[in-house]
Amino acid sequence: ANFKAFELHDYDDFAKQWVNQRWNQTGMVHCNFYHSLETSAVIMGDAAHATSPSIGMGMNTALRDAQIFSEILEETENDFTKALPAFSKARVKEGNALSDLAMHLYCK
Repeated sequence: ANFKAFELHDYDDFAKQWVNQRWNQTGMVHCNFYHSLETSAVIMGDAAHATSPSIGMGMNTALRDAQIFSEILEETENDFTKALPAFSKARVKEGNALSDLAMHLYCK
C-alpha cells in the first residue's frame, strides 16, 4: 500500500526532528499505604499507583480497587477502622507491582 500522506522525502530532516524532540517523562507513584485513619480517607486508582498508560492497566486496576474496597466495607460492616487498613493490606503490593512493571517496560 502507498500512503501518500505519509511519504517521507527528507530523511535527514526527519532524523533531526526525532532526535531533538522533547521526550515524555513518565512519573510513578509508590505508596506504603492507601489510607488515613485520622481523616477516614482512602486513595485508589492513579492517586495510589499512577503508571504510564503504555501498559493499559490504569482503569482496570482502579476499578479493581473500587471492587475490593466495596467488598472489604461489606465484610467489616462499614467499620472504617478495620476497612481502611485492610484495603491497604489488600492492594498496596499489587499497586506497587503495577508501577514497577510500567517503569520497567518504559525504561527498556
